[in-house]
Amino acid sequence: MTSTPAASGPELLDERSLGGILVHFLAIPTGVAGAGIVYLLATNEFTKRNARNALDWHLTVLALTVVTFGSLFTYAELTGQGATDVAALSSLVSLPSSVSSGVSAVAGLAIPALLSLWFAVGLWTFVVGFVAMGKAIFGTAWRYPLTPALVNRYGPRVDFRDRCPLVVLAYVVLLPFVLWGVFFGPTDGAAFFLFAFGLLGLVMFLTPLTAVAMYIHGERDRSPDADWRPHVIAYVGVPVLVATVGYAISRVFTESVYPPGDAMYAFLAAFWVSSVVYVIRWQTTASN
Repeated sequence: MTSTPAASGPELLDERSLGGILVHFLAIPTGVAGAGIVYLLATNEFTKRNARNALDWHLTVLALTVVTFGSLFTYAELTGQGATDVAALSSLVSLPSSVSSGVSAVAGLAIPALLSLWFAVGLWTFVVGFVAMGKAIFGTAWRYPLTPALVNRYGPRVDFRDRCPLVVLAYVVLLPFVLWGVFFGPTDGAAFFLFAFGLLGLVMFLTPLTAVAMYIHGERDRSPDADWRPHVIAYVGVPVLVATVGYAISRVFTESVYPPGDAMYAFLAAFWVSSVVYVIRWQTTASN
């Protein structure tokens, strides 16, 4: 009787990459951002399959989050229970009392149901994340239950590699606008919430996506014959260093109530300058 020899460590990692195992754990706190970054950077097929499965799940959770809190916010504002003055629209759009009461009744049932579902899915994310990680340890790229194949369906339509410079350019354009709104914009109303959510999206999604775009465009997929060879680590590393120095200065020499926040803004400003330099260097080199 013969037995198949056990795979050695390097061979085992080729079949079951560490990234393919840990992406499920990483995606639990980071959601779409973490799973998406691993998916974009992955070159190992096992890692890419696992990251795709995690990304499908977290995109579904994100869609549920948008629907749930979008419905809650809209209902609260239109009924005068929110934080903005959108309720003034009710004077412009007058509904019959029977229709208005019907909408209120439906919202009274739908919104609590959506919130309950959202909380349940949030807890279930921990369960399926650890199950998927366990499956990956044993060599299986497990699909999360009840998730549509969003990445397979829509991924081929979005060739991220060709759009990497556009992502960096979008960051260059959007960051000043969002920060202006945060520091100098309205302090209440719908615009305030718009800028607040814009800052959240900028920090959680667009900033890491821009760093990934720099790496893919300037390092991984760069042509060997390219005239410009950017040091991507410097474009990302220098802002990190600036943020570290900013944190130290804020903590030691100022009376700031939240030095990590100061460090975050220092990083965003430095990374914006880095992105501007990247775009200029890319454009001037490409035109030569």
